[in-house]
Amino acid sequence: MVKVQIDTVEIDPKTGTALGFYQYGDNRPSALILSAINGLSATCTYSSYLLMKFLESESSVYGSVTILPVANPLPFRLGVKMSPLDSKDLDSVFPGDERGSVTERVAWEIWRRTSQADYVILLRSRAPSCISHVSALHRDFIHVRNLATQIGLPVVVQNDGSRGSLVIEASHEGIPAVSIEMRGQHEVDAQAAVEVREAILNFLRIKGIIPGKSIETSTLLTGRLNHINAEHEGFFVPNLHPGEEIHENSIIGQIMDNKEILSPYEGILVSISTMRYVFEGDIIANIAPTLSTASSSESAEIRPQKPRKW
Repeated sequence: MVKVQIDTVEIDPKTGTALGFYQYGDNRPSALILSAINGLSATCTYSSYLLMKFLESESSVYGSVTILPVANPLPFRLGVKMSPLDSKDLDSVFPGDERGSVTERVAWEIWRRTSQADYVILLRSRAPSCISHVSALHRDFIHVRNLATQIGLPVVVQNDGSRGSLVIEASHEGIPAVSIEMRGQHEVDAQAAVEVREAILNFLRIKGIIPGKSIETSTLLTGRLNHINAEHEGFFVPNLHPGEEIHENSIIGQIMDNKEILSPYEGILVSISTMRYVFEGDIIANIAPTLSTASSSESAEIRPQKPRKW
C-alpha cells in the first residue's frame, strides 16, 4: 500500500477556501493531476477519485503523482463556473497573484506546484454528449505533443491558446501540460471516468511512474474545433453520434419543422448536442478537422521546448 501525503493549503480562512493536495510517492518524474477547476465538474472529479483509489492500492510508486481533486472549492460547492467572491474564472487568471483576489491566490498556489511538475494533466468535464479527448497546444510545442500522444485517448484537439489558462501558460513555460475533456458536467458519466482513468494510468506506466506493462495506443492529431451553430429556433434532433467521422455536407441533425442541418466541415465529430430546444446561434456540434500527414505548414509551427527557469 502506498502511503499518501496530504498537504492542505489554506487560501482564505474567512470563506473556508483550502486546497488539498494528495501526493503518492516522492521521486521523479512527477505528475500533477487536477480536476474541478470550476463547478461543472462531476465526471472529472470522479475520475480523480478513481485514480486516488487505484494509487492507494498500489504496492509502490517509482516517481510521484500529486492529485488535486478540487482545484476551485467554492464554485465546485455551488455548481457554478465563476467564483461569487470576485467573479473570476480560475482558468483565465494563471499564473495568479499571491496577494490578489481569492481566485488569483488559488491560481498562484496551483501554479507554484505546476512549476515543479514534470507533467501536468487538467481534467475537465464538458457537455453531455462528447468523446473523451485531449486538448493541447500540440501543433506549437514538441514537449506538449509528446505528452498528448502518450496519454492515448483517440483524438488530440489543438487548443485555442487562450492565455491565462493553466495548460496554455504551462506549455509556454516549457512544462508539458494538457487537458483531458470528458462528458458529464452535472452528472457523473461513469464510463467516461473509467476510460480517462485507464488512459492516465497507461501514461504513468509509459513514464515508469507506476509499475505495470503499458499498452500501445494510436492517436489522431486534429486542428482547432469548428463550431456548428443553430440557424433557427426549435427542437434539435441529432442524426449522428460523437466520435463519428463526417464529411462536408453530412447531415448532423434537424431542427424540427425546419430543414436539415448540414456540416460545412469535415473531420471528427467531437461533440453534438442531445435532443433539446435550441435558439438561433446556439452551438450544437463541434468538429475537429484532421491534419494532413503531408502538411508542411504543421511542421513549421512546431516550436522547440522552452528552457525552464527553475
